[in-house]
Amino acid sequence: MSKLFRSTGFVAGLMLLAVSIFAHSPAQAASAEKTNIVMTVGEMCGGCVTKITKRFDGVAGVAKVQCSIEKKSVTLIPKKDVRLSPKGVWEIMESIGKTPKKMVTPTGTFTSKPNA
Repeated sequence: MSKLFRSTGFVAGLMLLAVSIFAHSPAQAASAEKTNIVMTVGEMCGGCVTKITKRFDGVAGVAKVQCSIEKKSVTLIPKKDVRLSPKGVWEIMESIGKTPKKMVTPTGTFTSKPNA
């Protein structure tokens, strides 16, 4: 075991891990948020969360779906290097009966269905 701790590769690996953990800055987090789509809806319950999550889980390009019952919001986090279509997202929400009241995207803020 002591040979493992003295190993240059092990120490280098630990240093790399530490750098990767501490290098994640608030600026990087803000950059990632600029690709997200955040929508507010009129009502949100546990059933809504299930329905929304299930529907967007099958959409190519969506990495994660976060719903907040308290904020009545849905946040879509796209996969790396993917821009989700505001119009497409809006139409998916309409198809499950959850028309957004407001949708904030990297390309703008919408209170009605986007054209593109």
